[in-house]
Amino acid sequence: MDPSPQSQNDMLVLREQLPMRRPYVAPRTPTEARLAEIWRQVLGMDRVGVDDAYRDLGGDSLLASIIFALISEAFEVTAQMSILIEAPTVAQLADKIDLLAEAG
Repeated sequence: MDPSPQSQNDMLVLREQLPMRRPYVAPRTPTEARLAEIWRQVLGMDRVGVDDAYRDLGGDSLLASIIFALISEAFEVTAQMSILIEAPTVAQLADKIDLLAEAG
């Protein structure tokens, strides 16, 4: 049987079953809360914690482009998608976004 997902619903099921998911830690700052909500919506998750890593949640480059468009709109900053390599979790990315906003 082919293990690759055949539908959007299959992708959602696979994402929820990913073994790398960390224990849920709620957002602590407004930036973390907004980023977690953006990730949750785009990735189709029930919830996203601050220690969850983008790739571990099943994120890919196509979804990253959507997320970064939403980040740009929500925070009025411009960030390169490569920042996910340096800051793969919501908490780490929130710190980078806050720094970009301060430098703005």
